[in-house]
Amino acid sequence: MRNWVEQAAFWSVLGVVSLVAATLWACSVPVYRYALERWPPEPYEVYVFHRGPLSGASAEALKRLQEETAANTYSGLVRLRVIDLAGEPNEATAKIWQKHSSATLPHLVVRYPDFYRIPIDVWSVPLTDESVGLLLDSPARRQVARRILEGDSAVFVLLEIGDAKQDDAAAGLLESELKELEKALKPPAPPDGFWDDPIYDAQGPPPLAIKFSVLRLSRSDAAERVLVNMLLGSEPDLHELKEPMAFPIFGRGRALCALVGKGINVENLEEVCAFLAGPCSCIVKYQNPGVDLFFTVDWDAALMGEESAIPEVTPPELTGFSDFVPKQVEGDVEAADPAAAMLWHVGLAVAGGLVIVAGVGLLMWRKAQSAEH
Repeated sequence: MRNWVEQAAFWSVLGVVSLVAATLWACSVPVYRYALERWPPEPYEVYVFHRGPLSGASAEALKRLQEETAANTYSGLVRLRVIDLAGEPNEATAKIWQKHSSATLPHLVVRYPDFYRIPIDVWSVPLTDESVGLLLDSPARRQVARRILEGDSAVFVLLEIGDAKQDDAAAGLLESELKELEKALKPPAPPDGFWDDPIYDAQGPPPLAIKFSVLRLSRSDAAERVLVNMLLGSEPDLHELKEPMAFPIFGRGRALCALVGKGINVENLEEVCAFLAGPCSCIVKYQNPGVDLFFTVDWDAALMGEESAIPEVTPPELTGFSDFVPKQVEGDVEAADPAAAMLWHVGLAVAGGLVIVAGVGLLMWRKAQSAEH
């Protein structure tokens, strides 16, 4: 988010949503667990632009991309479109290519899932075996997935800025506060017979417990450029902010809004962790906050205990091609997509107006809790 005031407004609204959901539609499955088992990720849009038949290394890179994305591991995670510019691409595709018309062909363009209406690209690079490898997998994404599947309620990815003092301070606060929240928060107690549903097996993997961890990630890590770009492009202007950012990642690779700079504080961490550990509203995924990231994981198979669900992909040998850092088209979101910009601004305005409601809701909830005891 753009500053700590907007972050505070967002998390206050999140508190309201959590309290209302817990009161009206709550079930006994924590949000993080319900998301892991019932929220399939949205597919990323991947375009390969070329002109005429491909040959040599380019043809091999495309073949690898096609074979990998057609595999069961990627089922529903990628929508691959191969566009021969020698033909007549449709209007929507031509508009996408227009932003890259001076790029070297063949060219790879990665875009966020259509549902989010994010107007910038995740990545734009020449099509090579290296770029395909970097898109498909990375050590940090694999680490996050393993932690979640081993029982972490959420992994807080700390995107560092390269200033040791600021990065260490943010990491220290995250680690100490998350340990305290692990002790303070408890998963909702299921009613008798609830775990008879085999999908919600309290004794099966992953263990049902409140557990958080921190993964530090350098913005300049060449192997993680796709993950860094996905995170920085998930909200307007994040790539312009030179402060440490913490992204809570849960479920099947879903990132909540970033905590930035001063927004990495005790109050905001309490809000987000209480939301994740609290009872799920059991409403559709799209009524909950967050943006899906691209993970190379067969989540259903992983929950069934199949070791191959997280493939051990050999990282590509990095040859130093220039990275693409997400930038707003022609300067900012407004220039790229006025409708998207309006949605962001309206959302922030509503968030500010609901801060007071959050306080009232919290007081009511605390009174109710006191009455029960």
